[in-house]
Amino acid sequence: MTERTQGSDPDVRAAKNEVVLRDLNERLEAHHKWVGKRFSEWVCECADETCVMPVVLSIAEYEHVRANPTRFVVAPAAEHVNRRIERVVQRDERYWVVEKVGVAAEITEDLDPRP
Repeated sequence: MTERTQGSDPDVRAAKNEVVLRDLNERLEAHHKWVGKRFSEWVCECADETCVMPVVLSIAEYEHVRANPTRFVVAPAAEHVNRRIERVVQRDERYWVVEKVGVAAEITEDLDPRP
């Protein structure tokens, strides 16, 4: 990680918080595959540490979002978007996809566990 992505400014912290939630969803994915339901509840990957909104997606939809390490799923509402570090790239009635920009994009790419 660069010195810029190791800082403690609010944008860096927000991006790192979202990575933690993405990691939780990665673990949930195995469970969702085992259960085999068409749609499953995932954790909203927004920067709000108190958010408990579920996000409903299929495994294929989640995999499509995760194909890009700078993209995250959030509940479909503006309050789940941190405009300083991300922009909405897809709106669905069940979920929105946000894409990190700037230092947040660097952080999410650096911390992405997928090859």
